[in-house]
Amino acid sequence: MTREDVQDLLAMVQATYPNYNPPSRTAAVNAWTMALEEYSKDEIAMAFKVYMQTNTSGFAPAPGQLIDKIHSITKPQELNEMEAWALVSRAIRNSAYNSAEEYAKLPPVVQKAVGLPSQLRVWALDEDYNEQVVMSQFQRCYRTEVARAQEISKMPTEVRQLIQNIAQGSSTEIDNLRKHAISSLPAGNESRIKVLEDKSEGVPIPDRIREKIEEMRKR
Repeated sequence: MTREDVQDLLAMVQATYPNYNPPSRTAAVNAWTMALEEYSKDEIAMAFKVYMQTNTSGFAPAPGQLIDKIHSITKPQELNEMEAWALVSRAIRNSAYNSAEEYAKLPPVVQKAVGLPSQLRVWALDEDYNEQVVMSQFQRCYRTEVARAQEISKMPTEVRQLIQNIAQGSSTEIDNLRKHAISSLPAGNESRIKVLEDKSEGVPIPDRIREKIEEMRKR
């Protein structure tokens, strides 16, 4: 949206909602231009049309409300909580040996709610696994991740890039701290940890756990 586009938009807003009367029209144009500069004139026109047709408050929209309309129209809908859990539940049944592969099949936001591939394996091998408890915990995390992803998607490009850079930096820092901690251990312990990391997916499963997994697969 250019400054001229915003001026035309605010003229329509004021014609439609006579109660919209900013104390400074120049300041309003500046603020709306800043908020909507990454969107096209057609996108905002569509969002304003939908707002007029669906909002019954009688009040003019704020920039964020028009951005919400654009995202609700143009962005694919996320899985609901039960649909997301169905994918995770299926992945758990096959994660005793294949947690990394099962994790990779999950949508990104579902992966974030799960945490790490190893979490699928922990659930698969847990003798006291309680599906209702795990489902409730997962759905709470999933709800938070979906809301966060939706909020970030509405932010300006430079802000999204900053968040991504910070997340990547944090991940690298955590990995470096982990490597430093392992390297500080006695040589024998360090070697044992490395073996466990490399071979964890191939650890033989006790018979009682294998039976539990088979029962889960048959559900």
